[in-house]
Amino acid sequence: MTGLPPELCALAASQHGMFTTGQAARVGLGRRSLIAAVTAGELVHPGRGLYAVAHLVDHGTPEAWHRHLAAGAMLIYPDAALCGVTSVLAHGIGVWGCDLAKPSLRRPIHRSTGVTCFRVRRSRGAVVATEWGPASTVADSLVQLAVDHGIEQGVVSTDAALRQGLVTKADIDESIDRSTRAPGIHRARSMAAFVCVERESAGESRCGFALELAGIHVVPQVEIRDAFGTLVGRVDFLVEGTTVVVEFDGKLKFASGDPEVLWAEKKREDRLRALGYTVVRITWADLERGTAVAKVRAALAMAAAA
Repeated sequence: MTGLPPELCALAASQHGMFTTGQAARVGLGRRSLIAAVTAGELVHPGRGLYAVAHLVDHGTPEAWHRHLAAGAMLIYPDAALCGVTSVLAHGIGVWGCDLAKPSLRRPIHRSTGVTCFRVRRSRGAVVATEWGPASTVADSLVQLAVDHGIEQGVVSTDAALRQGLVTKADIDESIDRSTRAPGIHRARSMAAFVCVERESAGESRCGFALELAGIHVVPQVEIRDAFGTLVGRVDFLVEGTTVVVEFDGKLKFASGDPEVLWAEKKREDRLRALGYTVVRITWADLERGTAVAKVRAALAMAAAA
């Protein structure tokens, strides 16, 4: 049982578990009581003026806690809109490799500021409605994500948005053109040169990005057919102008451990090899260790020597 006023808990439940010190004061909960509740583990205090009811919030993933913080940010700053990585999440787009410790906001202020649990910048561009609240457009959000978190992170999320039909490459280019003098915009410009709508997962986006960055040009989702025109398989990537196939092995395909799935994949690979293709398999571990490019280069060298 919680010692918090039930009215405050009900209010917090309607606000993704969050409430402000002003709201607490309206039900008679002052500073000392709030401190005591934090000490007792009933409340979480992420930043000045903001609290979370512990049993109403989810710390299970960085994304889940980021959602709570974003809701709290809108309570603290009613004139704010979400932007950057927070807005990308608000639009239902996945992210990879981004620091989610602080939600990103935009407000009608003259300079960007860093506060305890939010990142606040000057408001620019159009605002649209999302389930999380007012936010930057999809294109502007993706551009800001690349600027804030990096080129590869931007590629992963922008590829996902392109697949979902939430944005076009032209939208991204227009957003970059509008922000041509913004600090770090070169990262977004580089990101835009690497995006591809045909990649089907975050792993494929990272794999394709790593290879293209290294100067290995790959064509995604290529159908391989035998001499009779029969489809042997659609491969993740074919190195342009070669017979080297690159397959990204995420866990999902083989997670069931179904022998029939594994056997079908083996037969598919055997048929590709029989047609003269070299198959290189890239895993998440290869991407993390930076060995993906070396594996493909080794395969290219072997294919050239054959």
